[in-house]
Amino acid sequence: MPIPKSRDELTDSIQSSYGKLRDELDAAGPGIGGYSCVDDWTVKDLLAVRAWWTTAVVDWIEAGRRGEFPVTPADGYRWSETPRLNNDIVKRCRRESFRSVRKRLESGVERALAAIDSIDDRELMSVGAFDWAGKYPLSRWLSINTTRQYTTARTHLRRALRTA
Repeated sequence: MPIPKSRDELTDSIQSSYGKLRDELDAAGPGIGGYSCVDDWTVKDLLAVRAWWTTAVVDWIEAGRRGEFPVTPADGYRWSETPRLNNDIVKRCRRESFRSVRKRLESGVERALAAIDSIDDRELMSVGAFDWAGKYPLSRWLSINTTRQYTTARTHLRRALRTA
């Protein structure tokens, strides 16, 4: 999946990939949340992780706009430890309802789209706009933590439905 080359491409890819995921979740019904889908995660767990990453990338952008250098991916984790981070996210969300997780994901998508609207094209598409982003433009960070996350979630969701 290529990184979007414009604001419109990025916005369209997020809206499209999330819309497809939302539609498949709606069609499956709320019972899908408890289905096993990847490793020892349920669909609810998978969505909790997707919601976290969506929110995290927006938090990093907002911190960068305040002139801060956010800790990425999260305090106490290195990038090589994202599996541990993801599993810790799942553990923290165990008692949260499927409905609540879905609402958090939807809220994260809305925040991501609002962040894109608030960022000028130079910040969004150019390398070096924020130190924390390293050698990548914000558009890449946003795409990886939204569109790609939702696309892979759909793959896992369909597999869960086939094996249920």
